[in-house]
Amino acid sequence: MPSIQAGTGYSRLRASFMSKFASICFIYPDCGHGARYDRMFPPLGLEMVAAGVRGLVRERVLIDFRFDKSWEDLVPANVDLAALSLLWDAPVEQLLGVVARLRQMRPNIRVAAGGRVAEAHRRALVTAPAGQRVDVVFCGPDDGRFRRFVETGQPESVTGVAFLREGRYCETAMLPWGAIPDDPLPDRSLRRHRYGMIRRDGLDLGIATDAIQSSRGCPYRCAFCTFNRDAQGRHLAFSGRSAESVVDELADIDAPYVVFTDDNVCHDVQRMERLCDLLIERRIRKTYGIETRINVGMRPQLVEKMCRAGFRHVTFGLESMHDHLLRFLNKDLRRRTIETAFSRVRNLPMFFIGNFIIGNVGETRDQMLEIPAFARKIGLDSIQVHHLRCRGPEPLTEVVREAPGYHIDDRTGKVFSDAISLEDMREIRRQIKRGFWTPGQALRAAWKVKRLMEPVGFSSVAWHWLSWEMLRRPDAWGDPRPPGTRVGERLETC
Repeated sequence: MPSIQAGTGYSRLRASFMSKFASICFIYPDCGHGARYDRMFPPLGLEMVAAGVRGLVRERVLIDFRFDKSWEDLVPANVDLAALSLLWDAPVEQLLGVVARLRQMRPNIRVAAGGRVAEAHRRALVTAPAGQRVDVVFCGPDDGRFRRFVETGQPESVTGVAFLREGRYCETAMLPWGAIPDDPLPDRSLRRHRYGMIRRDGLDLGIATDAIQSSRGCPYRCAFCTFNRDAQGRHLAFSGRSAESVVDELADIDAPYVVFTDDNVCHDVQRMERLCDLLIERRIRKTYGIETRINVGMRPQLVEKMCRAGFRHVTFGLESMHDHLLRFLNKDLRRRTIETAFSRVRNLPMFFIGNFIIGNVGETRDQMLEIPAFARKIGLDSIQVHHLRCRGPEPLTEVVREAPGYHIDDRTGKVFSDAISLEDMREIRRQIKRGFWTPGQALRAAWKVKRLMEPVGFSSVAWHWLSWEMLRRPDAWGDPRPPGTRVGERLETC
């Protein structure tokens, strides 16, 4: 495979209108069918990419398949570049179907793609038949590279991209990721829809939501994680934006509920403390949801300050309570650490959610069913139970394949064994949830949710839910056909 050296560096926005393209259509083709509240999160990555070419092209349009059912009608007549964000699991054939429809509508359009799915399937996307081919796939974060492509129109001038040249598959040099920049910020002005706590069955809780990325990378090397490595398998070091830039962005967000998309927002303790101080000083009153490690519980004073700053919904990646399974998953914590950390923070007014993974090599059915009692004992308000998956390059895949009696499902990547089948795993998962959600647990969690949701309007939430129930649960999305479906025809776009 030819390797092409390319220019590097993040190019800041400048007053240049030299562009090879006049109109860019940014497309988020994920219908959101996999997530229960799938319309909470705006396409933040696309908005960042779009911000990078602000002032460089005459027209920018954002299309979100979760809302835009007749998305073809929104594609500008003069569009000459489409940029797709492919983040979550979807069959490559469906993605190529979207590209095929774009090329049918606009024969001269060029198509770029980015995101985890695009990166994983970059060769298949750029070597597909001409009528459904992606012209260039970007690997890793943007950091100004898309702007360079828009300026030159030549993928050879950009690092970390895949494309065809004279019928041959090519990749430019994929350099290590740099530190996350403070700018550009996502261009939220391109939105045409309200993002909020809207469930896929139509329930709208009436709470507007938004998202923010304040850091990227992670210093830990959990065996199951695919988010801590780049396309070349290199570990992604943690880097964070300045607390000042994060607070400035939060001040400009209108939504009362904001989710941090960081993998470990509390890793830099001094930055988190500075962030909380600024939020309190500037009286920015919002409710924040974050994901972090339980190690932060060893600093109860920081957690208390986070609570005062608005960090109320905290998800911890616990994965297991058994030391031998924590070692198998390469988690650098043990059961005693988890119990000690929770004992120091469990009484704070926060809603604690614990992530657990089942189906690990060496894990018995009885050990899985111990999760509910342990979760209630340490003070978790809710749990999420995930089936262990092996999606490809992570080291865990080879370990599972070499374990006697263990298998990986070809379609889903889920791990199962001769002793516990996939159907058994589904039933165990249901048992764990039933075991955790006792009437007393549900009542305590509901009461805490009521208290913590007051800043964003609990009465509004209750009213929206009651109205939805009384109206026989109407589907807020109307036409059940997926985006891209025309009358009399069903395209496999979702």
